[in-house]
Amino acid sequence: MTTPVISFINMKGGVGKTTLCVGIAEYLANFMDKRVLIIDIDPQFNATQSILSKYDRVKEYIADHLENTKTIRRIFETKSSLTGKVQQVTPDEIIIKMSEHLDMIFGDINTIFDIEQPAARLHKLKRFIEEHKLRDIYDFILIDSPPTISLFTDAALVASDYYIVPVKIDHYSILGATSLLSVIENIQDNYDHKNIQNLGFIYTNTLENLSKKTKKLKTDFESTEPFNELYFFDNQLKFVQDLMVGGRGNISSSYKSSRKYIKAICEEFLSRIQEVQTGGEDE
Repeated sequence: MTTPVISFINMKGGVGKTTLCVGIAEYLANFMDKRVLIIDIDPQFNATQSILSKYDRVKEYIADHLENTKTIRRIFETKSSLTGKVQQVTPDEIIIKMSEHLDMIFGDINTIFDIEQPAARLHKLKRFIEEHKLRDIYDFILIDSPPTISLFTDAALVASDYYIVPVKIDHYSILGATSLLSVIENIQDNYDHKNIQNLGFIYTNTLENLSKKTKKLKTDFESTEPFNELYFFDNQLKFVQDLMVGGRGNISSSYKSSRKYIKAICEEFLSRIQEVQTGGEDE
């Protein structure tokens, strides 16, 4: 199997995007022995905070990685003048080992200032992955993307083979998913990236027993073009209070109730990747 680069993305915030991304990454790495790299490209850096909290390394991040820019920001550096040069960053400088099989490139709130020369920055993440042959090192590379249209959203999608859409069963999240498809179409047309594929929609924060109205909204969503031609995961990351307020943070494997959900999602995730890469379904 060719190592896939996968963006987790929705144009609506608060849909559990980061919780799903880090939950899948952590479970694949620590429970299924897959070599996983998380790239946090979202300036809100919530994925970074989640992983740092799990491994009790927040102080290290602030004192070292953030202070010395050992973060995603290094990848997007550009020349500040015509005669200036950019010091090329190496994986050893910014890829941080979190556990035996889990590595991470930390996010950085300071990327909000990196908005100049977007054309020069757009392909930097893709080139970093390719030039350093990261696909040969990892089984999966997962990108936690911003929930807004930005340079970093485009850079994540340009670097990706697939995208997963976390979505809540409500009108606003579905509108966000609809907007996302327009963003994908723009990436395909403007950056000649026709090969990026939808890996699937994964429902988050769903209740065990859906109301009739919620069931109807879900059915209508899945049956409406163009969503009726896309893949929806059977398994869902259902509502678990501890993922929001629990003392062990928002890592799904940390709690018995959410661990069973993320386990099932990861098993379907692996099957889905295998299906798409062997041509089982053409998106």
